[in-house]
Amino acid sequence: MPDSAISHFDNVSTERFRVFNLLFVPLLIFSLLGQVAVVWTQLGDIRDGYFDFVLYHSAARIVADGKGTQLYDLALQKEYQKPSRIAPQTRPLPFNHPPYELLVLLPLAKLSFPVAHMIWAAVNLLLLGAILLRLAPFVTATPNYFFVLMLLAFFPTLTTLKMGQDSLITTYLLSETFISLKRKRYDLAGSLLALGLYKPQFVLPIAGILLCHRRWSALGGFLFTGTILSIISLALVGWQGLMGLFALWLPMTERGNVVWPELMLNLRGLLYMSLNLLGMTSATNLLTLVTSLLVFFVTLRLWPRNADESSDRFELQFALAVVMTALVSFHLYSYDGTLLALPLVFMFNYVLKAPLQSPKAQRIFLLLLIVMYLPLVPNILLSAAALAWWALPVPLLFYFIAMEIGYQSKPAAETGQT
Repeated sequence: MPDSAISHFDNVSTERFRVFNLLFVPLLIFSLLGQVAVVWTQLGDIRDGYFDFVLYHSAARIVADGKGTQLYDLALQKEYQKPSRIAPQTRPLPFNHPPYELLVLLPLAKLSFPVAHMIWAAVNLLLLGAILLRLAPFVTATPNYFFVLMLLAFFPTLTTLKMGQDSLITTYLLSETFISLKRKRYDLAGSLLALGLYKPQFVLPIAGILLCHRRWSALGGFLFTGTILSIISLALVGWQGLMGLFALWLPMTERGNVVWPELMLNLRGLLYMSLNLLGMTSATNLLTLVTSLLVFFVTLRLWPRNADESSDRFELQFALAVVMTALVSFHLYSYDGTLLALPLVFMFNYVLKAPLQSPKAQRIFLLLLIVMYLPLVPNILLSAAALAWWALPVPLLFYFIAMEIGYQSKPAAETGQT
């Protein structure tokens, strides 16, 4: 492409982004204010133990009281949750994560529920700050205020703070895994990834890529750390406790109890909602498996074995892997959608730095970004028990990242570059 054409294209792109910013920045601010307003109206419910932190706090108290072997006894969990839940217990809140996760919560076990919740929220805010600081050197084309607003205004972010969930830990671990891979510290990357095994659906897909690409150092770190965590879990709850955990996991393939696909931001949720229109929801799991394998193998293909993690392309490859992880996760509620902030930021940074080769694709991506930050739309869908529809842009995000990686992989002669 001639220099004059490149210069003209850059000027047009700069003007386009200036116009886009005039729309997107106020949208981010309104979205953030909308989420803050929602949380403000729910402060009483937070205080009364209506949200998920009660399951973490009660589980930590059970272990602290020396009843680790009974940790996954739902009757005992319900009994321990009663003092923290002033609101009627209309639904169970079972703790069904590997017990090693409770190590970070044990210091809060002896504190009152409101105090423990406040401290946990402060820890999550620190994690959010750590994510911003650690990723800042890799998103240099995105202004700092944009980066901050994109994370804070994202619906899942304030949701995880409100719920007292652990999703920001997952997002932080994925951020650190990216940085370690970028610096070719594979053993550390594997170990950091393994720390997220308390929700294995968010780390095993990326571990699967490392396995297929024979990144033995990363796998060694993953297996070593996973073994240590297994030993810690066994020490906390014994074999009886671990069998109780597996018993809680088995029913999660079916809708009911704590499993509601219509509220999930993944392929399972989208397929369930689509099949529900046809009265064919019984095919959800099979179609989820087939489409998940397809999405995984596309990601594997576009993150080749000889990939150079230090290159600029790796940001897109990792972003694609995170989107793939969300799509194939099988169990992903609103708060766990925080991990999708990473590919959104990476992709937006890439577009600012090197606009997509197709102006049409670029415009669609920017429109997709706007759709995902429309104020209160996910809240409305959640109240209608149809939050899965909010994930409709996610497969499109996967498509655009995949197409851009594929374009970059072509020889310069094929793309018209000189």
